[in-house]
Amino acid sequence: MKLNKIADTIGNLGWACAYLTFFAISVRIIVEFFEGLPCGCKNLVTCEEPDANELCEPYKFDEFGSRVYTELLGAVIISITVIVVAIPEGLPLAVTIALSVASAIM
Repeated sequence: MKLNKIADTIGNLGWACAYLTFFAISVRIIVEFFEGLPCGCKNLVTCEEPDANELCEPYKFDEFGSRVYTELLGAVIISITVIVVAIPEGLPLAVTIALSVASAIM
């Protein structure tokens, strides 16, 4: 039962990290859309404006192939990747922790 509880906790932590990742990327996109950040700024904390020779396409929701949809799709892919990596890795970690605790008790 303890092993199952640890695996569930690790799985829930993976889901929480995926939600937070998607939320953080979405906030950055929303802030840039409402011109709180310069176009092409990837980091909210240490933002450097792109060079003058780099062309930055502003976010537009009217065209399906625009940059906003590409970045939202990237956010979904990153979130799914976090879930896929966290869930299967949680069970071997839980087994290892349970075995180490059991051997320490012995």
